[in-house]
Amino acid sequence: MIQKYFVVTCFVLFAVVKTKAQNVSSPYSILGVGDIENNDYGRYSASGSAAVSRREPGSYNFSNPASLTAIPYKTLNFDFGLRGKVSKFKLVGADTLTAPSKDFVIKRVTLAFKVTPKIAFAVGIKPFSTVNFQYTTLSSVSDGDANYLKYTDGTGGINQFYFSIAKEIKSRLSVGVTASWLFGSMQNSIEYYNPYLALDIIRNETNFYNAAGLQAGLQYYTAPGKHWQHSFGLTSTAYTRLKGQKTTEYVESGATIKTLDAENIQFKMPVSVSGGYSIAHKSGLSFHLQGDYYKWATQKLNYKKAYVKDALGLHAGFEYSKKISNSKYTWEKFHLAMGVRMEQSYLVLNNNHLNEYAVTLGAGKNISSFISLNAGLEIGKKGRNDLNQIKENYYQFNIGFTLKNLWFGTRATGRFN
Repeated sequence: MIQKYFVVTCFVLFAVVKTKAQNVSSPYSILGVGDIENNDYGRYSASGSAAVSRREPGSYNFSNPASLTAIPYKTLNFDFGLRGKVSKFKLVGADTLTAPSKDFVIKRVTLAFKVTPKIAFAVGIKPFSTVNFQYTTLSSVSDGDANYLKYTDGTGGINQFYFSIAKEIKSRLSVGVTASWLFGSMQNSIEYYNPYLALDIIRNETNFYNAAGLQAGLQYYTAPGKHWQHSFGLTSTAYTRLKGQKTTEYVESGATIKTLDAENIQFKMPVSVSGGYSIAHKSGLSFHLQGDYYKWATQKLNYKKAYVKDALGLHAGFEYSKKISNSKYTWEKFHLAMGVRMEQSYLVLNNNHLNEYAVTLGAGKNISSFISLNAGLEIGKKGRNDLNQIKENYYQFNIGFTLKNLWFGTRATGRFN
């Protein structure tokens, strides 16, 4: 079991003595660098986030930069995605679930271009990890004759700014590269409180991090026009160590009473490999599979029997796409999708991975040649009480839209030809 003051008392109402409002959406984000965002939050989330081998012309695919070559020539895509989540938690030894916790955030903003018949690039920003936890504990002063309350509140996360470029190196074979810059901060506020001892001191800790990452991607697809078309995708990703500084200050009655010297910190990042396969029938029905492996350096964390270890992910889904064709072009009218996924967290508690299972479904529609919308619903669970883990039951929805066919230029440049 993680230290008893974390597992047993996590999620006790923060307003035992004072009222503070915050929707806790990620209790285990107290560990490591928070909850890492590995899944797609656009069209492909509905089919279990099995996306490495996908390449639809009107949908941006962050999972594999090589898919950018699927964008039509002289086309600009602006992709925007949001996610809402509602969770209920069950503590170890508890009989009932907690009250619902709600979260709503922007998950991705991307601008993608097809600048030549064989080259495309994209630039964007998305969360890499998120932190949102809260718990209360009761501690004793050194002589043991009096107690005080400790309120711990964590927020923040790491953002990922990225630039991708892809090229079709030969017929139906594309390669791509994504360069990333990770940056952000995680705040941890601990309040020590006892009104009878006139004790009300807040310790504010902030970890600032930054790192660089590089992802290489490959996609190959068989010739279109036959009854079945096959596509394959492969990616490999590596990051430098997250490095930064930890700052600590103590505050009483709104005034800083002590500031500690900044401390250098670091966190080792993984090397990952993902492979995917898709098969699509000319009727519009397609099936997709993906497997992920994350190679982490084993790292101990600040809680008993908690550490970082290698992790796996499995994704599967299917989609039906209604397409309309004429003598000049083919375009998608709408799509329906469903899938499943299983993921191991990079966190290991009591020698057991923190596992997550989910069922996904969703749909999308091209409103016009300029706008397409997609929406998805995911129902899942994370953690197991019988393994001394907090159990989370959740559902989340994704909403996204893409503005496309917007290319700025003049007739003299040939972009409108």
